[in-house]
Amino acid sequence: MAWEYARWAESMAQNKKTDLQRIMLWTLVAAYTIALPHAIIIYRSIEKHFSTYVAGKVPLVIIILLGIAYLASSVLLKRGTGYVLFLIPSTLIVYAIIVLEPNPNKHIHIPEYIILCWMLYQALVLDYKGKGIFLLVFICAIMLGIFDEIEQGIYPGRFYGSEDMVINTASCIIGILTLIGLRPGPSGDWSWVGCLKKYKASLAAIIFGLTGSAVTCAYLFHVQAMMDFWETYPLWLSGWNVIFLVLGSTIIISFWQCHHMQDRLKDQKESNPSDMEATARLWVLSPMVILLVIHALVVFVGVSGLSFD
Repeated sequence: MAWEYARWAESMAQNKKTDLQRIMLWTLVAAYTIALPHAIIIYRSIEKHFSTYVAGKVPLVIIILLGIAYLASSVLLKRGTGYVLFLIPSTLIVYAIIVLEPNPNKHIHIPEYIILCWMLYQALVLDYKGKGIFLLVFICAIMLGIFDEIEQGIYPGRFYGSEDMVINTASCIIGILTLIGLRPGPSGDWSWVGCLKKYKASLAAIIFGLTGSAVTCAYLFHVQAMMDFWETYPLWLSGWNVIFLVLGSTIIISFWQCHHMQDRLKDQKESNPSDMEATARLWVLSPMVILLVIHALVVFVGVSGLSFD
């Protein structure tokens, strides 16, 4: 009896520690994403105190430092020389962005989204079991990049742009390549996919939200050109945004009520069906939450009357 109580107490302590880590990591991801549009303030400060040339080289310096950190980590983790090969396509992507995008302040997106991918991985791997984590990190990073672009549209002197979305996506590829080079990924297989059958309604809601986001992104370019939200943005699309906010919020609340206690009491020491369900829930909840903030931001733009550039 005493042994069982000690094991239960140890499990509860581990659960509390994991909960704290989870909260800290996801809070860090959220704060980092919200702060991304403000990185230009540092860039302009460097321009003011030094020169445009010096400021333009800062992103490249950061990228080089990240490359050095990658090499150092490869050595410390004893990953072998083969993992250095992941730097070749990464370098080619960096070179292509720098050549095709002449504006140097756009190059800061490269290290920003590499770091975002790394942060997302740390947040997701805490609960992820099985294959596919790198794909989920990539999807979430791209979606956060869309949120970042919409967010930039409401800041003075910042602009919502498709070119930035392409750079963000390319930079996310670098982030994933470096993650694959450094991290083996969680153990397990693709058996968690079978658990998605339980969440058909939630997946349908995600498709509804994704479709709405795609249409929203297209219409926001018209809003940007006309510089008037309500004269350009259709009412039916505003309704779509609001309906998804209600639908997505309801699903998340339902998830929390149904699975919170189960997650707190599960055995942390071995893989079991609940681990697979936790992974499936990550594939539902992570995109759902990001879609919610995207739709919520668009609704906020319309309700607040802020200009969108």
